[in-house]
Amino acid sequence: MNRKHLLTSLIAAGLVVPALATADWTLYGRAHLSADILDDGAEYNEFNVSSNSSRLGFKGEREFREQLVGMFQIEQQIDFDTNGTNFATRDTFVGLKGSEWGMLRIGKFDTPFKRARGPANFFGDQVGDMRNLTRSRAQTGRFDERFNNSIHYQTPSFGGLTWNIQYSNETGDASTVDGATNKAYSTSLNLNMGDLTGALAYEKQEDGAMDPDAWRLAVGYRITPAFRMGAFYQTSETTNGDEADVYGLGGQFRLTSNMYLNGHAFQLDSDLDDADATMYALGLEYRVDSDLRFYGNVAMVDNDVNSALSPWSAARSANPDDANPLAQTATALSIGMRYDF
Repeated sequence: MNRKHLLTSLIAAGLVVPALATADWTLYGRAHLSADILDDGAEYNEFNVSSNSSRLGFKGEREFREQLVGMFQIEQQIDFDTNGTNFATRDTFVGLKGSEWGMLRIGKFDTPFKRARGPANFFGDQVGDMRNLTRSRAQTGRFDERFNNSIHYQTPSFGGLTWNIQYSNETGDASTVDGATNKAYSTSLNLNMGDLTGALAYEKQEDGAMDPDAWRLAVGYRITPAFRMGAFYQTSETTNGDEADVYGLGGQFRLTSNMYLNGHAFQLDSDLDDADATMYALGLEYRVDSDLRFYGNVAMVDNDVNSALSPWSAARSANPDDANPLAQTATALSIGMRYDF
């Protein structure tokens, strides 16, 4: 992503003090909107405009001495289709890093478990996003989150392998209540060896009720310069014994220098009676360059008798409350634009 450094203009506008003039400041963001037709398979069939994890952020870093770099980030969600946004709702933190010892940060940010889906993620923030199945099982916990009050450490890379570990003493409120159980632990091993990427992750949440935990494995491999595939598996369980598995395959094929064909299929197998679901997604993507792309997707979720999942509930402002795909096949047709700056 290209980012415009704003130090000169900020100083000219009087928005930073001279003591900060040696820091490297960056403004960045993403405008991601789509026009969608959402059909729950029953009575809801409507046209929607959606802002999909659009964001605006500020970040910066400064090297104080060798192997000691201070860094910060403030990022918020921007809903371009409405007038709604809250400050610092996304990854927001302060920390230190060094190439020989790793990175340590504190704040609110995506868990290692959430980020581990990356090698198999072909429809992120679009209809058909895998999170429509991996995070939406109220009976087995809610995963793919960013936790408040977190401390995160990442090791330096050892031959392409890094280890991440995160702890949150209170995932919800600003301060820890005596005897509270809203704690979480998340960790991952990540592999990046050129054409081969992978992640193995584990997360444990202590909520005083279900105390869910889950394992996740994602692998991506570029078979040829034009063809990349990904595989994914997740298993989750609660203290009362409820279990759910999600698994699937996806791929991306470069048709031309700018055109890509994406597709994946995912299956949810739940221990709950008749609560399984299957999701499919297929899409064409045209990249003007790395910062500007257009796409057209179709996605569907085929629900069992006691399942009511949709292909549009994750990472989108358009998630209609009156849509109810219980025991139905929910479908979505989406035409979108994503501009990174």
